[in-house]
Amino acid sequence: MRLIKRLLVIVLLLSAFGTDHLHAQLYQEPFERTVTEGVEDAYSAVDTLFHSAMKPYHADQFVRDSIPRFRTYDRRYFNLTEVKFLKEHLIELKEDDFELYMDAVLDLNIGRDLGDTSSWQDTVQVFNNTRGLAMYGRIGDRVSFHASVFENQSQFQDWMYKYTDSLGVVPGQGRFKELESNARDYNSAWGVISIQAAKWLQVHFGQGKHFIGSGYRSMLLSDVASNYPFIRLKANFWKNRIEYTAMNAEMFNMERLPLGEVPESLFKRKGYTMRYLSVIPHPRLELGLFEAVVHQRWDSTGTKAYGWDFYQPLPFVSTAVNGLDSVNNAVVGLNAKIKVSDKLFFYGQGVADQAESRFSGFQVGLRWKDFPFKTTTLRLEYNEGGAGIFTNKRNLQNYTHMNQGLAHPLGTNFKEYIVVWQQRTRKKRLWSEWRGIYQIHDGGIRGNIQSTPTELLDGTHDPGVTMISDLQFGYLMNPTSNMNAIIGWTWRDRSTNAGHLVSSFYYFTFRVALFNRYYDV
Repeated sequence: MRLIKRLLVIVLLLSAFGTDHLHAQLYQEPFERTVTEGVEDAYSAVDTLFHSAMKPYHADQFVRDSIPRFRTYDRRYFNLTEVKFLKEHLIELKEDDFELYMDAVLDLNIGRDLGDTSSWQDTVQVFNNTRGLAMYGRIGDRVSFHASVFENQSQFQDWMYKYTDSLGVVPGQGRFKELESNARDYNSAWGVISIQAAKWLQVHFGQGKHFIGSGYRSMLLSDVASNYPFIRLKANFWKNRIEYTAMNAEMFNMERLPLGEVPESLFKRKGYTMRYLSVIPHPRLELGLFEAVVHQRWDSTGTKAYGWDFYQPLPFVSTAVNGLDSVNNAVVGLNAKIKVSDKLFFYGQGVADQAESRFSGFQVGLRWKDFPFKTTTLRLEYNEGGAGIFTNKRNLQNYTHMNQGLAHPLGTNFKEYIVVWQQRTRKKRLWSEWRGIYQIHDGGIRGNIQSTPTELLDGTHDPGVTMISDLQFGYLMNPTSNMNAIIGWTWRDRSTNAGHLVSSFYYFTFRVALFNRYYDV
């Protein structure tokens, strides 16, 4: 909080010197893959200067009417019920110096796992029941906001139930409590305030998460883990060819502080700084330099104050001073995107947190619109992480938040092949997607991102292969709120030395999709 207060003082001082009239919609757009891909595709022309890697996107970065994803294409006249259900936000208030949009959020899912031959299949009904509220708005010319809160009850498949048990959290959504029949009850919330401090500078702070890259996965920073408190500065220079992001956040280990006099002690914390410099030297090429540092916040003597390098905003200073093998765990990387045409781009990432090759990883991929047919899109992607990547000699400083990796969901010691085929009609709202994933991952201690490098070398070895096929057919009911009706089937086959598990899950979902779920591990 002290850091946020200091930075806000700087923001207000900068705002005082601004002479240009600013009228910016800065609220966060839904941080969901179909939305971010729709924006990225719309600005994929080879002569366009658009910094696409840093997500989520905000409303000032593009013109909504230019994005096919947000168009309705329906008949011109609607009655009030149709307008609110199929076209607009549920509540819309607009004045000269104030705007507010509100939507009810539902995620209702019911399904059956026919591949599970255990007693679980006979006694458990798989479902998800999410209710919530989302709001977006603007106050004056410089301040925008976004907030959403969800209450969830879920009954997972057997393998997913065991996975949440091993993590102690529902992936990407936080801690849970046990209900009857082994169901999970959990809450999740987002909240971000955005300030246009100057024409070239924005500040975003609150509770949320981020993603860097053009892939389905990210090897640098992903939205896999749960939300975290953060403050983020974004500056643009050189006629939008350079974009610089400096973010400070607080992460948590699922390990309690000494109990003391309280009935339930807090979790051990760690600081997180991320510096990302995006450069577009040519409209066909986007390059990014990445640095993240996990700062020590606790040791055997108790809670520690942050060092000077937590507060400084310049890139690579912490790594240059402390090196890659310090207690403050530094992770450095490179992001690249090459536009071959308006329809085709290649992308890739490289990452390292120590000099040895087993502490490094990379990603290569392509995304091809209108291939092999009009209205279809193909993605091919390969990700690889070494046997020690994202770990540290003090496991409290591992590149994690609430027991999940901050980059790839498999954490460490993996290879992954991904194919995604999408089909979306141009003038109607029907869509379909098939996603195929092949993973080679160590399921023993050698693949546990909570381990230290020494434990990874000496620990148990249980290599496994996971194959996933997910097929969905959907109808986009309301492009504004991203409301969808979906039927789908997910097949998962996991083989290790410990055994073989097959899942064949059929499901129906009614969802207002505001964030991504990564249950494909």
